[in-house]
Amino acid sequence: MLLNLLLYASFLANIGIGILNFSLVFYMRDLFGASSAQIGLLSSLWALSYLVGCFSLHRISGKMGPKRSLSLAAFGMALFSLFILYSTSIYMLYVCSSLFGFITALFWPPLEGWLSEGYEGSALNKRVGRFNLSWSTALIVSPYIAGLLIERSLTLPLIVTIGVYLLLFASFSFFSAWFLKAEGHPAEKSSTGPGEQDSSTPLRYVAWMGIFSSYLINGIVLFVFPLYARDVLGIQESSIGLLFLLRALLSTIVFMFMSRTVWWHFNKLQMLFVQLILVIFCALLPVFTSWSSFALVFSFFGVLFAFQYSNSLFHGVSGSVNREKRMAVHEGVLTAGLITGAVGGGVVYQSFGVTAVFTGAGSVLFITMLVQLMVLFFQKKGRAVLSKS
Repeated sequence: MLLNLLLYASFLANIGIGILNFSLVFYMRDLFGASSAQIGLLSSLWALSYLVGCFSLHRISGKMGPKRSLSLAAFGMALFSLFILYSTSIYMLYVCSSLFGFITALFWPPLEGWLSEGYEGSALNKRVGRFNLSWSTALIVSPYIAGLLIERSLTLPLIVTIGVYLLLFASFSFFSAWFLKAEGHPAEKSSTGPGEQDSSTPLRYVAWMGIFSSYLINGIVLFVFPLYARDVLGIQESSIGLLFLLRALLSTIVFMFMSRTVWWHFNKLQMLFVQLILVIFCALLPVFTSWSSFALVFSFFGVLFAFQYSNSLFHGVSGSVNREKRMAVHEGVLTAGLITGAVGGGVVYQSFGVTAVFTGAGSVLFITMLVQLMVLFFQKKGRAVLSKS
């Protein structure tokens, strides 16, 4: 029952984030006349604040316990969404969005650490798979819902977001007390204790570089592409949201597949192959201009994204003693990718256009793949030296 509550919480939280992120792009453009660079800066401030929160709040969340952390985060997200709604300038939006991102760090790492605590191998894979299914299902519906809402009113998506987080706060605060009595929650761990041996896989570094790459592209897709699609190609907001729906739908299907298979566990070749295909994706995307072609390539990106995310989440916690701290690293790395894509993509798009955005992103991803190969080479060389000694 506790697992179901955590899955429900991740679904609601991502519904709110999906609606908010999608709608703020058009909210800033239409209400404040923001440029693509200013919109990218807003998303990067949110992500940077979240990144800071992941590494500065984990000790606090450990002392509070996950129940109080998640409840406080839900209330804070509702409060700062309300502040965003009543912001009267871009600068107020920057501050409120940053506070929203910071308080969100009390939600995801504790939830992911709690959910994975005490599980390894196929059991861990199943729980990670169900978690991926819950939050990715939210991403299937939230952009399309946001597109429909924003076509009716610029402020309606924000009002709905506030309602979602108030529901999450009320639900979690009320029901979690029952489940905690029966199942408890993991205590904070700062180091390996007696009888506990950390057996983390070194492949987590390659996986983290992969999730950085995927979120770099995701930052461009979320915060730059909607402006290009509407202003240059004339695609309506709800149709853009439908593209995001298809992307999330394919990700969810792949998450379901990966939760039932183990062939990809500790498989470095599939990590490198996905990274290579993502580089090719960046090179080809500017060629497409129609909604139907974007539907195809966005769906394909959803498949690649699911592989990268699953690799990072599974290989990040597998064998780890302190799951919450390891999840803070996972969230921090993906957030760094999101910042890079949103800010860099926004600046490049404003100055040079969409082709330069994806060409530049592809170059970064190719360099990242070379670094992955170097890391694997030195890891293999290190194991060879140890085996001879």
